[in-house]
Amino acid sequence: MEHLMEIYKQKFSKSEALFQKYKNLFPLGISHDIRSFEPFPFVVEKSEKGRIYTIDGIRLVDLWMGHYTNILGHCNPQIVDQVAKISRKLTQIGIVNRLQGELAEIIKEAVPEMELIRFTTSGTEATMYATRLAKKFTNRDIIAKIEGGWHGGNSDLSFDVKPPYTGIKNGVISIPYNNTEKSLEILEKFRNKIAGIILEPVMGAGGGVKVEERFLKSIKEYCNQTDSLLIFDETITGFRFRYGSIYPILGVKPDLFTMGKIIGGGFAIGLYGGRKDVLSLIEKKEIITGGGTFSEHPVTMAAGITTLTLLKNADYDKLNDTGDLIRKEVSKFIEKYKPKAFVSGYGSMIALHFYNCSKNDIDPKQPSTFLPFSDPKKENLFKIAMILNGVYTMHSGGALSFAHNKKDIDIIINGYKKSFKAIRDE
Repeated sequence: MEHLMEIYKQKFSKSEALFQKYKNLFPLGISHDIRSFEPFPFVVEKSEKGRIYTIDGIRLVDLWMGHYTNILGHCNPQIVDQVAKISRKLTQIGIVNRLQGELAEIIKEAVPEMELIRFTTSGTEATMYATRLAKKFTNRDIIAKIEGGWHGGNSDLSFDVKPPYTGIKNGVISIPYNNTEKSLEILEKFRNKIAGIILEPVMGAGGGVKVEERFLKSIKEYCNQTDSLLIFDETITGFRFRYGSIYPILGVKPDLFTMGKIIGGGFAIGLYGGRKDVLSLIEKKEIITGGGTFSEHPVTMAAGITTLTLLKNADYDKLNDTGDLIRKEVSKFIEKYKPKAFVSGYGSMIALHFYNCSKNDIDPKQPSTFLPFSDPKKENLFKIAMILNGVYTMHSGGALSFAHNKKDIDIIINGYKKSFKAIRDE
């Protein structure tokens, strides 16, 4: 471990010096906890296509891609051109603008089930407003979420994100993902008291795990029986695996959606939408929904319009197949080098999990069984190894971009191979 860390320190010495200054400006030196890692994070100077460049003069293939946002790559020229064009006419105005309608129409065409839409400036706001609407619509006070599920930093939903999972707090209960029997058992204790159930169709920070058909259909049936609302948090999955929502792949339609990341084209955005009868509550002014000073920002709207226009004809099958290829190769490396790890993910998302318990004690399809036994030291060491082998990862994986070329993919696969060997030899 010390060997890899020393090499890292030598290669990124300029970043270390600058980051020491940041520690006097920000708690932990950062404004988002996930951006910090030991011994220190490098500092980025430039980003382009599927790569990032540090102030140390080092180029890395990027699998984080701006929190999974930049599916068309960093600084896509067409997006940048449109942003520059609109910025000469409009920046922040806080008034209705033409572009907000254009982007909303594109999204609604892709996801007709979003009968009414509202933009926010983050996924955190979007999930906050969606759950607030669910409470008002049902006249109930309890929201159910998934153990390990991340829905942003709003006060209600930033609960049971990390183990140990406690089950209930301040009107929010948590249930285990893909564990149908246990989840229904918990939900039954609150029958006719639950306003809504919010879940990620493919968990992000919670493990890169796709929801199973039986579990999802059971949750939807429970909602139908109890008049609760099913909310898909598609902040990550929206326009990630196909053009639009992931729900047609899953065969279960939610009542409400939240989206973000990709639909903003690299700029701050969030969205909540869905059934007209639910969203119409806003018109009655019986609920505070606001939206944020920078909601419907013209620059963001322009970036989003350009992004979704380009994505309409994108080859999602090829991108998802590439994700499948990488996960298969990583599985082979795990078999060869024998780390206590497994790979998960779906489509263009990849996640690698290091654990410190018996393999027999975990179920890769149920995050509640492996998240409590994660090995953060091993994950951090692997992150350093991947960086030294030319790849930046998050959750030991990340998400692919249409801007990643064959050379990038080869570097990613070879990076995994060399990094497994490196941490074994340490």
